[in-house]
Amino acid sequence: MATRDDIACLNRLANILVDARRLYARAARIADDPDVVERIDRTMAEREKLLTEIRSLIISLHGADRDNGTFLGAAHKAFLNVRSLFDRDERAALGEVLRGERYLCDEIRKAMRDDELSAEVRAFLGLALDRIVNVEMRIEGTLEQIERARANESIHPIPPHS
Repeated sequence: MATRDDIACLNRLANILVDARRLYARAARIADDPDVVERIDRTMAEREKLLTEIRSLIISLHGADRDNGTFLGAAHKAFLNVRSLFDRDERAALGEVLRGERYLCDEIRKAMRDDELSAEVRAFLGLALDRIVNVEMRIEGTLEQIERARANESIHPIPPHS
């Protein structure tokens, strides 16, 4: 049987995902590399799918879905807006997405420790966490590739044209 705790937990995660959608769209705009933009867009689409699944689960539990976002997300978006004035590159964009994914993972892990959640919601969160961790690892890998490429450029600078 669904509890108010299930619905409250899912609504909180839905609000975080609303924030993520906004932040990732902003991060995609500050990236210069089309491959990085595509990776961010794919992550955004995966979070949109998860948001849809959470909203469906909320409705199936006879709860009310809210499309609010959080104060923390608004503050983070403002920070990203300021940062984009100075950092217009792949590292900054992917770093923001990675922070968002890590925050989402942390919040799901916290939610899963709630003894009041039903087994159904806990199982759903476990599957969602696996999906998010996979994306987090892909983003980390991309950031490492960018860092290696930049390190190689600094070791072997391109000589100026004569």
